[in-house]
Amino acid sequence: MIMMKKALFGVAIVLFIIIGSGCLSTPQEPELMPIEATPPAAAAPIIEYLSVSDETCGECHIKAFTSISQEGRGHDKGCTLCHIRHGLKPKCTDCHELVHGTQLQDCRECHDKHAPMSITISLDLESSCSLCHPGQIEEFFDNPGRHADLRCNYCHQTHGQIEVCTNCHAPHARGMAYSECLNCHPAHMPQEIDYPESIAGENCAVCHEVVSDVLEQGNTKHTALGCSECHPVHEQIPECMDCHIPHASDMTNSECLGCHPAHDPAVINIPSSITRNDCAICHEAIDSELRSSNTKHDDLNCIYCHPKHGYLPTCESCHGLPHQKLIHDLYPECKKCHIVLHDVKNIVFTK
Repeated sequence: MIMMKKALFGVAIVLFIIIGSGCLSTPQEPELMPIEATPPAAAAPIIEYLSVSDETCGECHIKAFTSISQEGRGHDKGCTLCHIRHGLKPKCTDCHELVHGTQLQDCRECHDKHAPMSITISLDLESSCSLCHPGQIEEFFDNPGRHADLRCNYCHQTHGQIEVCTNCHAPHARGMAYSECLNCHPAHMPQEIDYPESIAGENCAVCHEVVSDVLEQGNTKHTALGCSECHPVHEQIPECMDCHIPHASDMTNSECLGCHPAHDPAVINIPSSITRNDCAICHEAIDSELRSSNTKHDDLNCIYCHPKHGYLPTCESCHGLPHQKLIHDLYPECKKCHIVLHDVKNIVFTK
């Protein structure tokens, strides 16, 4: 019994010590050191592009702003029209159809996005010229010449550039304007000369100086006409009968020109090859007299006595003084007796 009491007393002492030391008390959370709070990261600023001016965009995008300001050509409607958000790069087809067809789908091969019509023609790009300019390429192939042997970018370094002819070619006349070159020479087939109906004679005279001088000096009805009235197509020679009634129904154009130069028709030139029948077309009565005269004159060609039109020879130039002096003294003019000049045997004494 005494031993049990001692044991209980020992347990009580141990419990007292434990409770006193606080081992059985509720554990406390450790005290944390205060830490300064970090504010949340600032969100990226949201730019209201629709209200931003082009000049503001240009402060950062200098090259693009300069290009579109100077050569925008339809794209200069405001930066935010295409870039509704910063960094957004729209596709051309968002606004444009494939205007050149499906063969040219990458617009950027030719067009700069901020200067769409400022196109530099490169050798790579030249192969695509025919897709948009088939007419000019066909003219080259149909009319071979020195121009057809050149590449497109020889004359057109940039798209839309029109080279002045006189940069390569000497003009026909000093002070000749580019428009005057094109009056006759289409750029892509310059040997096919074509001119408007209203072309001035002065332009034709640049190449046809001799003809122009003859026309001016002749002062005939032809002088008052414009060159294109008779020559609507270059080198076309009209038929005289297109405007004039021929001297004979079967007369040919070459027979007209045998006597009448086209640009000075009033000056009649008789070619050495002209036949008596040609003269008879206009001088029918005289030819009839000569044929019925049965004289040596009938055996001669007209130009034997009339080497120039309108020339009347004297009888003495061929015959001298064929009669006695007394007869010539009484009749000093041959036509006093030989009154029908083309029928000299038909003699009538008029004294």
